[in-house]
Amino acid sequence: MGAHARRADGIPGSFPGYPRDMTTPATTPAAFALSARILCGALMGALVLMGLVLFFVLPSDETPPIWVPLAQVVAAVVVHVGLETIGYRIAPLESALSDDEAAAEARTRWQSSMMVRFALSEAIAIGSIALAFVVDGGIWVYLVGAAVSLVLMWIHVWPGARSVGRTADALEAGGRASHLRETFGASAPGPIQQF
Repeated sequence: MGAHARRADGIPGSFPGYPRDMTTPATTPAAFALSARILCGALMGALVLMGLVLFFVLPSDETPPIWVPLAQVVAAVVVHVGLETIGYRIAPLESALSDDEAAAEARTRWQSSMMVRFALSEAIAIGSIALAFVVDGGIWVYLVGAAVSLVLMWIHVWPGARSVGRTADALEAGGRASHLRETFGASAPGPIQQF
């Protein structure tokens, strides 16, 4: 192979037989859904790993004051209401987009929205890390905060039927199909659904 390898279509910079460069991988709906689930699982798993690390740093024989878990639950309710209010505000897809462009744009907007919802959901666990070093309660302060954050992530971040459906509804508000539900294997809303 020479220094200037060409693709099958004659564009320099790649090896023959490979349809695309590494910088522009093909994204099929199934590959996107799988990578989104892996990303969400890794983000949620990071909270568990932080708990494991903090277990060796923070005392485990202390119990937190009652106001700490109550404050964490109140914070979770505030975050949940905030996510319900602003977490799914996404600009509708433009009607001039082709089906492929609309699907690609929907996936991009879903992922951006998902990362915002993740950051807001994770805030309780991050705040609980700081709180665990300041008040009595040790690891239990973090564990309650992490559990609350994981519940929020399951509801708002994990690409389940609820979060995907809410995002698809926002994207399709202008009348353009997003194909986001199909990407994640969720059924479309309506009186008759396939089993």
